[in-house]
Amino acid sequence: MHEVRITVPKGLSSGIAKLAFDVGIDRVTVCPVLVLPDADADLVSVETSTPLAKTFLDRLAVSGLVDLTRASITTREVRALLGKSSVEELTYPAVEPALEVFEDLWQLNHVTVSYVVRALAAALLLAYGMLRGDVVSIVVAALFLPFTAQVLGLGFGVWAADWRLARQSAIALAVSLGASVLAGALVALAFGGPQEFGGFKTPLVSLALSLIIGTAAGLSSSDDSGRRYLIGVAAAAQSGIFPVWLGMALALGFPDAATTGIRLATLLLNIVSIGITAVISYSLAGFNREHIRRFGRYPRETA
Repeated sequence: MHEVRITVPKGLSSGIAKLAFDVGIDRVTVCPVLVLPDADADLVSVETSTPLAKTFLDRLAVSGLVDLTRASITTREVRALLGKSSVEELTYPAVEPALEVFEDLWQLNHVTVSYVVRALAAALLLAYGMLRGDVVSIVVAALFLPFTAQVLGLGFGVWAADWRLARQSAIALAVSLGASVLAGALVALAFGGPQEFGGFKTPLVSLALSLIIGTAAGLSSSDDSGRRYLIGVAAAAQSGIFPVWLGMALALGFPDAATTGIRLATLLLNIVSIGITAVISYSLAGFNREHIRRFGRYPRETA
């Protein structure tokens, strides 16, 4: 369930309310507000099921009713909504508005100090777990190793032709991979070898797992249901081990050339396959590119 709030210049709310009724929303709240430093405005609020909220925003994006240089749109998830609509209709979880997924991926891919610390801390735990064969350390590290949202952001940016999101996600992914390589080297130098982890999958098995993870991650990021963090754990555990291994190999020495080549290729294969299957999932979920192109623009580019 979602609430969508739209603040527009006074007098423009009637067209938005009509659009809401046209897509099947049965109740619209309109109230006058004062928006500083501008002037009087109208606040239009609709509270409805997630699919209807998505349809409403998709239609709004192409309607020409909202000029984002003079208006604002806010969406939020609603925990409970009592009204005349049936519970079955209101609580149906799929599919979230594309704009929410877009901005969520942007938020998760900003490279801040805490992001770098989290990436390095998780990679250090993962490196220790791999070096000493400690499964608990590996699982704990996968819980907060930044990887899934970065690949999803890269895929979503390419799918929506939003190259700023794609670039930002690629930078965040590079930071995560770099932190993992560094952590692997530091742990190997601190504790010495040999490395006890032996759970490397063959490229074919790794590809199959990545396709499953990418599909699940893409679909789970597009609706209200599921346990997304568990999918994130799976993706991190699937691919995080390879850059950590690379760091340890830099410190302890590489195996034969064939094994080294296969493991490096598998890392690239995992990233690409998860990203591609996530993009396919976004398309199958019914996301509208026009929604992102219209509402996902950046203020300085539209001013």
